[in-house]
Amino acid sequence: MSNCSISPEAGAVRAVLTSVDCHTHDIAQRGYLALTGAGSPFQAALTIALTLYVAVAGYRLVFAPDGARLSDAPRMALKIGAILALVTSWSVFQTLVFDVAAGAPVEISRIISAPGQAQFAPDADPIGRLQTAYDQLSTEAARFSKAAGPAAAVNVGPLPGAARALSAASGTLLMANAGLIAVADIAIGVMCAVGPVFIALFLFAQTRGLFVGWLRALLAAAMASLTAWALAVLMLNALDPWIETLARQRSENVVDPNTAVTAAFIVFVFAAGQAALVIAGSVVALGLRLPGERQVAAASVAGVAAPSESANGLREAMSRPAQLAEQLQWRDQRKARSVLAGPPVAPRAAIAGRGRPAERLAEPQRIGELYRRPRTGA
Repeated sequence: MSNCSISPEAGAVRAVLTSVDCHTHDIAQRGYLALTGAGSPFQAALTIALTLYVAVAGYRLVFAPDGARLSDAPRMALKIGAILALVTSWSVFQTLVFDVAAGAPVEISRIISAPGQAQFAPDADPIGRLQTAYDQLSTEAARFSKAAGPAAAVNVGPLPGAARALSAASGTLLMANAGLIAVADIAIGVMCAVGPVFIALFLFAQTRGLFVGWLRALLAAAMASLTAWALAVLMLNALDPWIETLARQRSENVVDPNTAVTAAFIVFVFAAGQAALVIAGSVVALGLRLPGERQVAAASVAGVAAPSESANGLREAMSRPAQLAEQLQWRDQRKARSVLAGPPVAPRAAIAGRGRPAERLAEPQRIGELYRRPRTGA
């Protein structure tokens, strides 16, 4: 933890991002090692889970109660090997999970924003540019407040309004950019710290949904970091000319409220864009599906029982028209059985007081007259 200390003189933006990034890596590593250590209960639980999985898999392969085949053995062995590699080695987990979730968004945002950054500040890093923009906005807010004089106390005139807008813009830039990136990094660190638990839950089909939920949450945090970094660089490209204009006006002792308000509203607009992109990234993360999950969801919507894990391979091998034909045939058979049952038969009774014989019950019609295939066209 002592290696994560940073001087407050570095600036609010740089201090927040650097400190959070260092502590996030430390939390992820310490949590992973604590879970997978020798004295952790997780190791005993993992051993029991692997023993049960191997026993059940061996029973299925020997007796084939649900159609399991010997060709499923390599897939099961590959699954066990991948899980053991991820939950027993921090170097493997860091390379395949943590670095991808925490480092890939920064690299991707740097690549997609490289053309615009090369035009405005080719040698500046995004953190340094954010810190410079925050310092400039804070300085200009103090300058406009001082120029307003006594009117700033009663909020009369354009100068106090420009001072308030610049002050709010500096706080918004810190929260909507550095704050959002820091929150996404913290979420990635916590999800990676508890990652071995959810990776082990991938063994069984009954607990695989928890693994998918964990993977979606990790992807949502990575998407939030990606969109925050990309939009922060775009905001700096749009804000830099106005920051330079304000700096030139300060050197010339010129106070222009319109320039200040425009710069502040650029920050506000991109802050709203940050919130919208976080929601969009969450929607993208919810679209994650594992192989075979789509067939199970389609079967539940159609009203049929979900196929077992061994039967998923057979359904995946079927073409789409064959799957539709199978579902239509099952529906037709169910409808035919309900039609053959017919309505309840009324008891035979004579009409009282008139001496007529009881009405004869209608004889059941033939199957061909009862059942008609439903129309599928318009």
